[in-house]
Amino acid sequence: MRVLLLSCFLLLIMACSQPGVQIRYYQLPYPEGIPAATAQFAPEQVLVLHGIQLAPFLKQRGIVYQNSATELTVARQHLWADDLASQLERQLRLQLAVSAPEWQLSPAPDKHGVQLQIRVDRLVGLPDGHALLSGDYRLSDGQRSQQHSFVIRRPLQDDGYPALVEAMAASWQQLNQQVAEQLKLWVKND
Repeated sequence: MRVLLLSCFLLLIMACSQPGVQIRYYQLPYPEGIPAATAQFAPEQVLVLHGIQLAPFLKQRGIVYQNSATELTVARQHLWADDLASQLERQLRLQLAVSAPEWQLSPAPDKHGVQLQIRVDRLVGLPDGHALLSGDYRLSDGQRSQQHSFVIRRPLQDDGYPALVEAMAASWQQLNQQVAEQLKLWVKND
């Protein structure tokens, strides 16, 4: 009995002497160059955003790091402060409001609007010091449909998770700009 009590006491002391694990939370930064207020005028086109579809492994709270072609690690101490799909959608809405102001983003389904579906297969850190964003998006209406794939690799400016999140955000902003350009072409081809 005495040995058991001594063992428990030693385990308790060892547990207390271990440094605490600090959990850090991250969010995508506000996009650079996007003003707080935009010019007000009546948009000509309606765009229906069907949310951002994430690969199942990206729906977790932890930031994902791809160790090799086949191995992924989901961080336990470096977590998204908010749902990743929600963050990505907010960023897209902000950027489209400025980059494609002729489009009104519809909060509800609109069968007369152009439908935008975005699927993200990977938003990960890579061992070579890059962030990788890949997937596809589709624009469609009653008469036509366009599918676009994307693979965006962006180097990290520094080591660590803050630099990784910055590179992920810059990759997402680059994709949002591509979507805005495709929307402008969509109108021209109408």
